[in-house]
Amino acid sequence: MQMPFLTYYVVRAMRSLVIIGAGKVGTALAALLKRKGYRVQGIASRSLSSAQAATDYLGGGVPVSTSPWELTPEADLVFVTTPDDAIAQVAEEVASREGFRPGQVVAHTSGALPSSILEPAKAQGAWIGSLHPLQSFADPRMAEEVLPRSTFCLEGDPEAVKALGEVVEAIGGEAFTIPTAQKPLYHAAAVLASNFFVTLLYASGGLYETMGLDWSTAWRTLRPLVEGTFRNVDALGPVKALTGPVARGDVGVVRDHLEALRALPETYLDLYRGVCRMTVEVALKKGTLSPEAAREILRFLEG
Repeated sequence: MQMPFLTYYVVRAMRSLVIIGAGKVGTALAALLKRKGYRVQGIASRSLSSAQAATDYLGGGVPVSTSPWELTPEADLVFVTTPDDAIAQVAEEVASREGFRPGQVVAHTSGALPSSILEPAKAQGAWIGSLHPLQSFADPRMAEEVLPRSTFCLEGDPEAVKALGEVVEAIGGEAFTIPTAQKPLYHAAAVLASNFFVTLLYASGGLYETMGLDWSTAWRTLRPLVEGTFRNVDALGPVKALTGPVARGDVGVVRDHLEALRALPETYLDLYRGVCRMTVEVALKKGTLSPEAAREILRFLEG
């Protein structure tokens, strides 16, 4: 649906913002947008010292408060960058004090939660959305460095998505949109790609430890393999990049892996079985694994 011209113009003109939650994401977002000409009209936090630290990071001169509703009414954009479990409460508290207004965009930066958690703001006429950077960082300076090279997931009211798209463009990132109802699946995909990747490396290092080798040795030997795999996926996509015994249909090798893993804590065997089942699906899609070998591998996985 095409946005009415007047609404489009209003969205394009949104240049002032308030941050609620003075953590690394909120602080970095404020710093980047300030550099691009946005006006940071205030930073709110439950801790006044945290809000002050954030405004100091920005160079000072930004009002701070522990009562966000004192800052939000005059802002075009309100970013709720608190921990996930505080977002709903913040929205309710600000709304209960008439802190939102019509024509304002209110957005959070959670990857797991939908924009609908900001319903109290929408009830006061604001457009709601979410802006989630597909990135991980340890502090505001690192966040400020990597956000311009990051991809952002946007969802919410069309007007909010438009304004948030302008924000992402301003800081140099790339954006894509999803339906609000798909937010949990989106976040599960991100967890698989990032958090569970770390867990797989942890498990791989654990197998090295059973052989008497420490993590530094394990990583020194595994890192070239991991980096090469990443390059292959980057160049070919995950299906064509798949190699290894499942892709080749080496049923005996998979059987030997399962036998060896039975001597270790059960979590290793459970992890191998789960990942191996999905790998059978990828190998069949690649076309290098025959249906007969796939059935044989799955039979072994069922134990």
